[in-house]
Amino acid sequence: MRRHQRRVGLSWAPHVEPTATLISQVVLALFVPVSIALFFVTSPQRAAVWTALGSELFMPEITAFKFPLMPPFDKHNLPYVCIMIGCLLRCPGKVTRIPRERWFLILTISVLVGGVVTSLTNRDAVQRAFMPPLPGLDLKDGCALAITSFTTTALPFFVGYALFRTGLDLRTLLAGLSVGSFIYIPFELWEIRMSPNLHRLVYGYFQDAFDETMRWGGYRPLVFMRHGLALARFSVAATMAAFVFGSRPRSIFGVPWKVGRWILAVMLVVCKSTGAIIFAAFSLPLLIWSKPKRELRVALLLASIVLLYPALRLSELFPTTSILQLSNATLGADRAGSMDFRFQNEELLLARARERVVFGWGSYGRNFTFDRNGHPAVSDGHWIIEFGELGVVGFIAAFGMLLAPIAICRKTLRGIGNVDDRKLVAGTCLILAVISADLLPNGMWGYYPYLIAGALTRVTRELVSSSRQLVAADGRLVRVP
Repeated sequence: MRRHQRRVGLSWAPHVEPTATLISQVVLALFVPVSIALFFVTSPQRAAVWTALGSELFMPEITAFKFPLMPPFDKHNLPYVCIMIGCLLRCPGKVTRIPRERWFLILTISVLVGGVVTSLTNRDAVQRAFMPPLPGLDLKDGCALAITSFTTTALPFFVGYALFRTGLDLRTLLAGLSVGSFIYIPFELWEIRMSPNLHRLVYGYFQDAFDETMRWGGYRPLVFMRHGLALARFSVAATMAAFVFGSRPRSIFGVPWKVGRWILAVMLVVCKSTGAIIFAAFSLPLLIWSKPKRELRVALLLASIVLLYPALRLSELFPTTSILQLSNATLGADRAGSMDFRFQNEELLLARARERVVFGWGSYGRNFTFDRNGHPAVSDGHWIIEFGELGVVGFIAAFGMLLAPIAICRKTLRGIGNVDDRKLVAGTCLILAVISADLLPNGMWGYYPYLIAGALTRVTRELVSSSRQLVAADGRLVRVP
């Protein structure tokens, strides 16, 4: 979530970003050799899971390394660079082949070319009343936009696609999510009781506005994540994963996994995020009782809503008034007010985005509108950030990599012969759809969804291929049910 300001009572006050400390920089620097070394002591799949998820869970926020002509490398995109380096040193054959999926190559080219074209269409400065103008973009800015988008979308997708190829590999990734969330439990309980201060105690600074940690008469945990909503989203994905990957592992820290998954569900409620609780309330019954085909239909419905959301908002067909009324009646005035605040700021940012709808406004905050006091509109949702900065091209490229695997699985699910594998694929699609839907009201905060999307794409293709080979080896023309 890119907040440039925060609410104080009924007024607005600037939100000052915290500054990285020496200890946070040292820890993030040490993370690089440690993560690469993992590839020499365990399998590439486990090393990738520990690197990507370990960074999300425990590395410092805000801290980043900046090199000339390169985007900032922080805890969110640096792990995937480390994974690529580790693979090139340990198993280069896994990451030196271009994926067969043409749609992924097209979207990757759109990411790279779109960033450059955005800079070429935004050479003019943006004038602001009573404030200095925002600078125009040049080719260097366009290259920075392209590389930043590549390292946050296509790179994690490619890592997942290259390393996770079998059903067992995908189960390893999902189990990593659940185990990581289970490890987080004592830290969450600490912050609920003592206040969200672990990041400050360890790294020397608080990673977000403290007033946003108050919910339901108490504290909402952050631990080492950027925002309480980021932790809630991770908890949703981890809890759903625990109901998808089966009985492996059978236990975690001595707790039977069938019990552990319900402990994760309880901790999800403790995270005090209304949206996360709603997602879990409708998705967990599907994972427990529904067939894979129905799970996939729901996932495809959510994916369609996410993909069509900008068009619905631009054409004013999305039922915002009805949603606000329903929210006020069921969740209370406070949650309805929060949702109304998001919708109002989306309207301001959409009005700005309409002016350059194809390639967007680019960086430096050019996509924002400003009031007469110089306060920019608040961009909570990741979709409006992508849409405003990179236009329709950037939105389709970023969200297409998350949503296309769901549509592909809808067509190929029948080709997977093993029932357990079908459940695995359909359940993973539902996880990906829920995460994508959460990107409408909330920020990105981490790029592991692209890792999951890449793994799902490759595993689905390999499962369909192996099922066809089994039918062919049988020597009979058998229709795979």
